[in-house]
Amino acid sequence: MPREPWTLQALLSPARMAPYGNAAGGLWEDALALYDWNTSLSAALFQSLHYLEVGLRNALDHAASEHLGGDWLNSKELLSPRSRQAVALARGHAGGPDASHGKVIAELPFGFWWSLLADEYNRRLWQPALRHAFDGPVRRRTLRAELDEMRRLRNRIAHHEPIHTRALSKDFERLLDIATRVADVLGEHLGATSSVPDLIEARPRSA
Repeated sequence: MPREPWTLQALLSPARMAPYGNAAGGLWEDALALYDWNTSLSAALFQSLHYLEVGLRNALDHAASEHLGGDWLNSKELLSPRSRQAVALARGHAGGPDASHGKVIAELPFGFWWSLLADEYNRRLWQPALRHAFDGPVRRRTLRAELDEMRRLRNRIAHHEPIHTRALSKDFERLLDIATRVADVLGEHLGATSSVPDLIEARPRSA
């Protein structure tokens, strides 16, 4: 016996749509409008997070390479076993032992760069090298906490989770501030090109 045709409600699943329905007063049309807005804003934020992540990792790598040597990723003295394991995994994804430094850098996840701002790396990495990565004033612990919020936001977006209950204007301000501290040109580009502020203003009125 043929099954009934799929409905959008069934394909998206009641469990997934429940938070949107609750925020939109229980009406399916309003819940779907909020879901559509959530996905559009997630895509725009992911674009901005892309620029931040790429800019940050290249700035940190440049500072480390300049002050600690171009082979810093392979140093047992500088990196913890967990960090070295992340590097080994990235190198495998990049093509193996002969992978270029740039390809390995590109394979390292956002969490790896965030982890380099931990207290354990203050004397080994931050003081001699990583603090030089930024154009603007930076406090390591504050930056680590701010980047942790960005990491959590990025993970929610990557797993298609709701972000509509977050303080999204504050999220974008934080993102823009970190980007500007990395380099004025990065912050300026994000501020000029991101559609996030307009999308925040376009939130469905029903929600």
